[in-house]
Amino acid sequence: CGIFRRKIADESEWKKIDVKYNIFDCIIDKSFEDRYKLIQSIIKTACSKMKGKCPLILVKQIKIKDEHQLNKLFNSLVSKGAEGVMLRAPNSPYEAKRSGYLLKVKQLFDDECRIIGYKNGSGKYASMLGAFKCELVKNKNIKFSISGMDDSIRNSYRKTHPIGTIITFTYIGLSNKGVPRHPNYLRIRNKKY
Repeated sequence: CGIFRRKIADESEWKKIDVKYNIFDCIIDKSFEDRYKLIQSIIKTACSKMKGKCPLILVKQIKIKDEHQLNKLFNSLVSKGAEGVMLRAPNSPYEAKRSGYLLKVKQLFDDECRIIGYKNGSGKYASMLGAFKCELVKNKNIKFSISGMDDSIRNSYRKTHPIGTIITFTYIGLSNKGVPRHPNYLRIRNKKY
């Protein structure tokens, strides 16, 4: 990804590795439907002036009619490796922040792990717990860190979550090495091991 961080882009290098730019929204004060029409027009105009393959790609938007259609689309995309889908409210304005007009729908799994250590917090958590160091209960060779605890846990973790505590966590999938991706603390597991 180093070529994307250069101050001056080398167009031939981008073409050589066939970089694509997927466009799904733009920053103007109009409804999403109007912004989408503008993006279609911009891409059509820009691509008509380019020689060879156009690197600009319009991200397909699908109007969802019902929950059945959403589930079918979601399952299809997840089976191909996607994390999930983004749902946008009709006629929504552009917001340059987390928005109530957008909802991320993703598949979550859960599992159990054992706390084997602690990571110190930083920033606003400087004097608190940053993350639990964990190993999977079912495979002690898989080690990773978990965050997502509330401040009460971050302050009292040594009493409430001593080394050896089994916790339940959620995650969105596994890496090639079997490590949970985006693990997030859920609760202490009641059953003792």
